[in-house]
Amino acid sequence: MKEVRLIILFIIASVIVSCNNKTTDTPVPDTVFSMEQLDVSPDFSWSASMKGQLVITLLNPLNVSTEQEYIQIVNENNIVLDHRIVSENTATFDLNLPYDEDYYVYFPVTTDRAKITGPGSMEIELGPTVEYIYNSTKSTEVVSCTSCDTPMENGGGEEPSFGSGWRLYSEDDVPGWETTATDNKIEFWVSGFQGVPAQEGRQFFELNANQVAALYQELCLEPGSVINWSVWHRGRRGVDVAEVKIGATVETAEYQQTMSDGTDAWGHYSGTYSVPDGQTTTVFVFESISAAGGSLSVGNFLDNFEISCDADGDGVIDRHDDFPDDPDKAFVSYFPEDGKQVIAFEDLWPSLGDFDFNDLVLSNKVIIAKNADGNLVDASFKVSIDAIGASLDNGIAMMLYTENLTTFDENIIDNISGAASIDPGNENGLILSTDVFETINDRYQNNGSGPAGAPDTLEFTITFSGSANDFIPELYLFRTDNRGHEVHRNGFPLTATMDTDLFNTNDDAGDFKTETGLPWGMEIITNETYNNPREKVDILLAYPKFEAWATSGGVSEQTWYLFPVESNVVDLDFGD
Repeated sequence: MKEVRLIILFIIASVIVSCNNKTTDTPVPDTVFSMEQLDVSPDFSWSASMKGQLVITLLNPLNVSTEQEYIQIVNENNIVLDHRIVSENTATFDLNLPYDEDYYVYFPVTTDRAKITGPGSMEIELGPTVEYIYNSTKSTEVVSCTSCDTPMENGGGEEPSFGSGWRLYSEDDVPGWETTATDNKIEFWVSGFQGVPAQEGRQFFELNANQVAALYQELCLEPGSVINWSVWHRGRRGVDVAEVKIGATVETAEYQQTMSDGTDAWGHYSGTYSVPDGQTTTVFVFESISAAGGSLSVGNFLDNFEISCDADGDGVIDRHDDFPDDPDKAFVSYFPEDGKQVIAFEDLWPSLGDFDFNDLVLSNKVIIAKNADGNLVDASFKVSIDAIGASLDNGIAMMLYTENLTTFDENIIDNISGAASIDPGNENGLILSTDVFETINDRYQNNGSGPAGAPDTLEFTITFSGSANDFIPELYLFRTDNRGHEVHRNGFPLTATMDTDLFNTNDDAGDFKTETGLPWGMEIITNETYNNPREKVDILLAYPKFEAWATSGGVSEQTWYLFPVESNVVDLDFGD
């Protein structure tokens, strides 16, 4: 019996020792209830947005005309939000988009569309079939004299189509085109024959068929209209020369440009032409002048002839012109490209606050107009003062910076109209309010512990001077009674009015971040209403997905702001 008791005691002791030595591979983490507990990357931007450079490369196996065409960013409804000119099958956008909607890169020439997943690089293969491209996007019919959408016929020499090599056709069999050659022959080549690629599509012309001649097309264009024309030229055995002429007849057509190119690449030629009053027929003539090789049947390749109207004469064709009747404006763009920019501040910098980010909440939307050269003309702002949770009196200011977040070399602001004024202390700076509480029409705070109401909106327009072609606005706040005490988001240049002695004091570690990388301001770009946390409610308790977003450097939970704890936020959806 004693032995049994000893055995039992041994077993119990072994179990106790085993339990004491037990370890867990993954300890259970403590629950995070406050921003101060977050472990974030020191270079995190604190911007909940699809932000950064997007480089588009067009894969073009069917040799669609892409050069100098526009590629667009569109939303789900195909509304154009931004556009760029394609050069060498590439285009680059600077994105400022929400993650809460789908956006696409769209190429109108072929109607190809690809979803944007974020900044970086994208490749888009154009066109599923030759028939799709040429039958759907290249007109084969002459339209009326009052239209400028597709007034030419067979501009790329794609008809009649044949298999390979080269071929001569009678002008009667060639849609749109005629020749001054006495044998009435027009010569076509297929891309790749003798190593010569088409500039666009599958086929192209050779002006010198059996003899030196001119190729021409008669068009019905509206008298008084301004026409933009474009064509590509290339030499066959050396430097070939041809001329562009335009007029009422082949015989009276007037010289426009000389095309002179060798065998290495296609040369691009373009210009404008004003159709005289009373001229109902306009003839475009491409005449061979000289060719290398010593043969009458050799020389002067021609491809991708296009013309379009330019109603206001600013050099931008109507289908690319957002202001077709205004010679001073050509393009419209937006900041952000869609939705609105929300900026949320803690105002106790350089000391930590309560991380409810409701001391000042602003929403911003900008419509920007540019001229034909891409230079800024004007910009219309709508800045909504959504919430004022602060007990301090603060003002609102704005700086305009380059796309690279650097200061401009010159003053780009000509004047300001509306609810803003020029900041006398900062070049390219604006003052929107010197005291937010005095600026708003009705007293509201929208922080859950004070009065609530529909936010006031400050509307103003900047007219620009100089040659700047884009800008990034930075909204920031400052103390009403101490102009130099400013609170910014990290990553922006210092203003001339900033009191730099405040840096690296209290909880600040420079660039408006703490030693652990926490900010005093953050950005959200969204199509939805952003409901800020209630007073004294840490943003982690208001938005449970915020932690994963912040600790992942913005990779995870990119739409965290759509999933609040309703009892911990203020409902700012007051309707339109």
